Amino acid sequence: MTIRRFAAMILLTGMAVAGAYTAWLNASSPSDAYKPLQATGEAPLDGMTFSGMIGPEGAPKDVADRFVFENGTFVSKECELRCDYPARPYKAWREDGAWHFISKTRCPYKDATIVWRGRVEDGRIEGIATWTIRRWYWTLERDFAYEATRPSPRRTTAQIE
Repeated sequence: MTIRRFAAMILLTGMAVAGAYTAWLNASSPSDAYKPLQATGEAPLDGMTFSGMIGPEGAPKDVADRFVFENGTFVSKECELRCDYPARPYKAWREDGAWHFISKTRCPYKDATIVWRGRVEDGRIEGIATWTIRRWYWTLERDFAYEATRPSPRRTTAQIE
């Protein structure tokens, strides 16, 4: 076997391995079941902000967070601050007298996503955020529970008088 043939064989093998790895990364998982959403600029939960807590599911919620719906997007301010997860479009629907929503955001500098699923009713929000990070040899998926309330509107001096 010549050196050229050997090099070509190594190159083709490497390309096949890379293709198989890419296919494996793109394989469907529960967090990939949602197609990317498009921001409409106006959505049913827009203008709502909730303040509350988030933490690993089954453990105490120990991190303060603000959840903001604005211009057809949803963002966790804590995740934005800590890891640069940007505001992303959300999909909302009415069911059982409450608003339900889903949003998926991706970390801009590593292969990590958060899928937010929640319920909004009577000035409260609660739900589960599924954080998934993919590495070369493994994928880690963790659920975080969150709950929050809408702050009472502040009264101005004119409203008091």
